[in-house]
Amino acid sequence: MAKLKSQSQRTVELKEEDYLLLLENSIKMEALKIAGIEKMPIYKAMEYILEHRHIDLLIKPVSRKYS
Repeated sequence: MAKLKSQSQRTVELKEEDYLLLLENSIKMEALKIAGIEKMPIYKAMEYILEHRHIDLLIKPVSRKYS
């Protein structure tokens, strides 16, 4: 878990394993961007969630033949 030391010192403590995971995920995300994922709906949905910090659930009614 990341901790903010103080308001004057803007540093964050991370465990080594968390830092390596962050680095690995960052490299993977850059590779996906190079591959063109930014044009895909799933990437746009992720960006929306990160930007607005919430998730909208859209639920369609189930067809009556399944009830």
